[in-house]
Amino acid sequence: MAFEYDMAGRGDSSRYEYLYRCMRADIESGEAAPGQRLPSKRVLAKREGVSIVTVEKAYAQLEAEGYVRARERSGYFVALRQPVRVPAADVRTARISRRQEQDDAVPVPSGESAAPVSTPASSTGASAAGTSAAVGSMGSSRPAAQPLQEFHSGSGLIADFSWPAYNPGVAATLWSRALRDTLAHEGDRELYAPQPSRGSLRLRRAIASHLASFRGMDVDPGRIVIGAGAQMLYGMVAQLILHATGAGTGMSDAHIPALGARLPSGVRLPSDASLPADASAPADTPVVAVENPGYPRLASIYSAYGFRIRHVPVDAEGIDMDGLDASGASVVHIMPSHQFPTGRVTSVTRRYELLGWLAGGAERYLVEDDYDNEFRLAGRPVPSLASIDVLGRVVYIGTFSKSLGSALRLAYMVLPPVLSRRYDDDLGFYSNTVSVVDQICLSRLLESGDYERHVNRFRTQRRTVRDLFLDALADTPAGGMCHVEEADSGLHFVLAVDAPCGEGRIARLALRHGVRLAPMSGYVQASAAARPPADRRAARIEDMPLPGYGDSRPRFVMQYDGLTPQAAPQAARALAAAVLEANAARA
Repeated sequence: MAFEYDMAGRGDSSRYEYLYRCMRADIESGEAAPGQRLPSKRVLAKREGVSIVTVEKAYAQLEAEGYVRARERSGYFVALRQPVRVPAADVRTARISRRQEQDDAVPVPSGESAAPVSTPASSTGASAAGTSAAVGSMGSSRPAAQPLQEFHSGSGLIADFSWPAYNPGVAATLWSRALRDTLAHEGDRELYAPQPSRGSLRLRRAIASHLASFRGMDVDPGRIVIGAGAQMLYGMVAQLILHATGAGTGMSDAHIPALGARLPSGVRLPSDASLPADASAPADTPVVAVENPGYPRLASIYSAYGFRIRHVPVDAEGIDMDGLDASGASVVHIMPSHQFPTGRVTSVTRRYELLGWLAGGAERYLVEDDYDNEFRLAGRPVPSLASIDVLGRVVYIGTFSKSLGSALRLAYMVLPPVLSRRYDDDLGFYSNTVSVVDQICLSRLLESGDYERHVNRFRTQRRTVRDLFLDALADTPAGGMCHVEEADSGLHFVLAVDAPCGEGRIARLALRHGVRLAPMSGYVQASAAARPPADRRAARIEDMPLPGYGDSRPRFVMQYDGLTPQAAPQAARALAAAVLEANAARA
């Protein structure tokens, strides 16, 4: 019978984790039917001999992953619909079987000499020209356009929520100590010998072990590639997919200037300027679907390689499947564990629908961008799509930028077997783009457990700062006008505001009070049908309905990476003053 378990069989697992896994298995197997009501927390706690807190934590994790849905005053209900084309019950068996078949087919490259070929500029820094002021969030550089700078000088800011202003203090101390230890204790052969194109085998093994313990992923180190930042890896993925689909490089002279272009401060180009490839790309060039709202630089990078871009709306469960089907895309790039900028987590139903979409075409690929995976602030990390990929079509990309700082430029990708085999033929001539010393230093941090301890401390610190800010905001007269969304998914949340004006007005008022905000509309690619006349396009995009939201509230992407405990209450009061001023017209 569903939802009845023997807690004595939990072994080393915590009660909450064991209960969560058992209930998830019942839902995935169909033992619990879609729409079935779960036992109340009190009933289940009494039946299983655990505390209500244990049941609450298990239900919260199931809800976060989309297995169940809470209804006010009614309880919890099974939300998982029947998986599309990829039965949930077959996933684990198929994955293990495929793993056993392919272990010998993808050898771990040994210390072959790296060819002295430089990486193209397109891999390292495709610009965000043609996007709004939001460009640069998630990355290390400032946004290309800063239309709000005229209202307040940066030196007088209380807080800047518009980009990840990472505070390097703890991470810098950790890295400098690890670097000294590396140089003191590692031999010259380890530090100065030529490395494979994919990167240090020692680091790739350490990353595979980290992914196994933290993400539940069974990864062959031979399929891992180390790169100097996620943007470098996006470019490599683009090249691999173009070669794999027989479309060539897709590059033309017309695309090259866009690679390093930057916009002057205060300039906003039309929202279709990030799509230069459509007009000149060959008809057989693959189409890549990206999320809308989304990270604007993605479109620029794929466009630089000649891809045609389609912006697909994001709804409450993830990227819209009808929109994806209609896009004609053969590649989709998504952030399922913590979507930027909405903060939403792709539901388990939508994950299986995406695997079903992959099964619908022989040359379809999904890029899983897990940039913020280590900083879920409540519950367990949400399982990755790559961990349930039966078909071998998911490219998994992770980065250490959030945990160690973007200045180090350390990222990695896990290639599916078919692309991993192609890597040696198509891109194996590249020298690895990360310093060997940095790779060995990171290996030591992962092997010793120092990295995990650092992440745990940093996560706790960021949760404290977030709570300080939100508690202070709730205590202001504007507290009831501010609504927090997706606060536990990672290092940013969304703030929806009750106000009679648009995002731009509130952002300008906040800046006058010393707080810089990032309007959600800055990450939206407006459809051609919805655009206002060209001369008013940039000014009016903030007034258009945001895709995937059921109301017209102004929304802001609140990145609090660099917010200090001391500044959090003051920033909350300053923001509240701006919200009250924006609402003064309503009185």
